[in-house]
Amino acid sequence: MNLLDFKNDYLKLQKKHSLPSFEDMNSAFDIGKIKRDSGNFLRDIRRVMVEKVAHYLRLMEIIINPSQASPTFLLLLKEITSADKKVLDSVFSSFMEIELSSYKLDVVSNDKDETEFILKIFGVWNEKLQDLLKLLGMLERNWKQAPTLKKNTSNYFN
Repeated sequence: MNLLDFKNDYLKLQKKHSLPSFEDMNSAFDIGKIKRDSGNFLRDIRRVMVEKVAHYLRLMEIIINPSQASPTFLLLLKEITSADKKVLDSVFSSFMEIELSSYKLDVVSNDKDETEFILKIFGVWNEKLQDLLKLLGMLERNWKQAPTLKKNTSNYFN
């Protein structure tokens, strides 16, 4: 399915189910990357949305339980503040709820449930977007505060 056909199919669903605009959905969740309609277009859209949420959920799981993190990543976690932890807890809880609820829809779903869930994911994503950016900013901040590793790495490769 090419992007124009995909967009036209989405616009039909948007009108029928009062979904967010294609541009907003594609910008947030890259729904345009869906290559084909499996026969349940709403389910395909929901799965792509959950995939993105799950990606960030895995990152937060490493922050929460870094036992499997690389030594480099552990440096990024040394300076987590209590404010960072509050933001992490808020985003993690919301995203985990999305992932768990999505499992049910993989077992049994209908257009109404899929639509409601797509709207829920879209709302939670927009609600937590600034907090997610704070978490990513925290990792960048901690990277900038780890000059020893950067010095050692640049000496190693020079």
